[in-house]
Amino acid sequence: MTRIKKLSAMGAGAVVLAGGAVLGFSGTAAAGTCGDNFNPTVPGAKAHWEISCNASRNTVTIEGWVEDTKSDGKCAKVSANINGTTKRSAAACPKGDREEFKWTATGRTINAELYTYDA
Repeated sequence: MTRIKKLSAMGAGAVVLAGGAVLGFSGTAAAGTCGDNFNPTVPGAKAHWEISCNASRNTVTIEGWVEDTKSDGKCAKVSANINGTTKRSAAACPKGDREEFKWTATGRTINAELYTYDA
């Protein structure tokens, strides 16, 4: 059974999915908008991302990095849903590997998630 725990992340709501039985991985999901910053961690990974907007163009950008922090045979990624399109970062693995990402689309909100999975 997957347990859901709500917590605050830099003034915006975040949901931590623990156990990952349904999805097959563990991760943190967060919805953010213009000016929000996130620093999620899960066992074996950490990430940082910032969300910015260009009001005159009605665009939103998410920019950050994801890092594998544990020698456990898993990789880490960030996935973001921007205006109905899903983007995924390059895989960060093995331990110590850090991958950067940046995506822009129309809109004002981004739902992003840090997760690990078996490599």
